[in-house]
Amino acid sequence: MTPKTETKKYSRRSTEEIVADLEAEIAAVKQRAAAKEAAAEVKGSADGVAFLAAVKAADRAIRVAGEHKNEAMVRVLEAARAPLAEHLVGMGLRLPDRKARRPRGRKAS
Repeated sequence: MTPKTETKKYSRRSTEEIVADLEAEIAAVKQRAAAKEAAAEVKGSADGVAFLAAVKAADRAIRVAGEHKNEAMVRVLEAARAPLAEHLVGMGLRLPDRKARRPRGRKAS
């Protein structure tokens, strides 16, 4: 066969596969809604706000220590941040990955 006369074969999904995919999507939406509700509850309580402020302060301190190239301070602050973040996650709040915000450009030398 020449490349022009080749026919492509498409695999069609069965209705059971389509239903299973849609049910998985519905479950994901319900899970996100429950997480959003839990986060709103945590942010509405005084202890949740205090814990969130503590984690954000630790993040700022880690950023400043990193900018000043104080690696020992960065390690200590990251060790202090870990249990606070775990507690917030246990309360139902999802924290963004602190390392995901780093710039992706070249390092200045």
